[in-house]
Amino acid sequence: MFRSLLRPAMIVVPLIAGWFFPAVGPLALAPYHVVRITLFLMIFLAALPIRFRELRPRREHWRLLAVNLLMGILPFFLVRAFLPTHRELALALFFLGITPTAAASSVVIALLNCRVGFALTGFAISNAGIALAMLPLLPLTTGHFTAEFALDAARTILLLIAVPVASAMLCRRFAPGILRFTPQLRMLSLSLWSVSIFILAALARKYFLEHPGESPARLAVFAAASLLACILNFSVGALIAPRKLRRECSQLLGQKNTIFSICLALAYATPLVALTLTCYILWHNLCNAIQICRYDRRRQLRRRRRSSL
Repeated sequence: MFRSLLRPAMIVVPLIAGWFFPAVGPLALAPYHVVRITLFLMIFLAALPIRFRELRPRREHWRLLAVNLLMGILPFFLVRAFLPTHRELALALFFLGITPTAAASSVVIALLNCRVGFALTGFAISNAGIALAMLPLLPLTTGHFTAEFALDAARTILLLIAVPVASAMLCRRFAPGILRFTPQLRMLSLSLWSVSIFILAALARKYFLEHPGESPARLAVFAAASLLACILNFSVGALIAPRKLRRECSQLLGQKNTIFSICLALAYATPLVALTLTCYILWHNLCNAIQICRYDRRRQLRRRRRSSL
């Protein structure tokens, strides 16, 4: 029982604890970039057990990219058409839907004993494709235009995918003995992820403290929209996937690179839109905790059945 609750607790507890330490939030930003550093290390650890041939684009990756784009574009134009005075809600739904896959999605997929190579390829395609799509979509939805965010996305992909994956393959080639410690390395990945969640939760609390004038009713509406978007993303990802890839596709579409979109929302939208994206951090990490808890319990049940035979 304790083991089945340990990994979910390593997600939920940092979320709660970070709320009480808002001063820690700036560690996620320049010049510290602690979250980026932990994500780099998590991708390196997740890539260690995989082979290069696993990192190949598949039809499902392009399908996920198309759906990812539609999940942001369709709600935006529907709200603008039928609720033209609710521009902030339209922008919030746009950013919630179109946000690309988080680098940490591969860590969750590794913890669920699924295809890490598929996840890493999906992360790269999602972030590169959506960064390119944002070039025409940002001026269309917000009235602004800049190529700076696209360059930053390219740098992020290089640092969070190409460099750690290449480093992992070199390590696999010249120090293959490290693969004997794969279970311990996965627990280290989860520990690093806990640190990231703690800092992001602190950053969210800091944001609340700096914007005390927001109406509670409006905040509730936007938080509910964030929860609905999270449920839809995870559900649609599973629905469009073949049976053997449902968990991977659900994770790739549901777990979002929210920090990237928060930066865009603060630059091109409003603080309330950024706050909605901050709520998504809570929802998708709670979904991850539930998934990990269910997986661990099923695994324990299978072990008990085998031992009783």
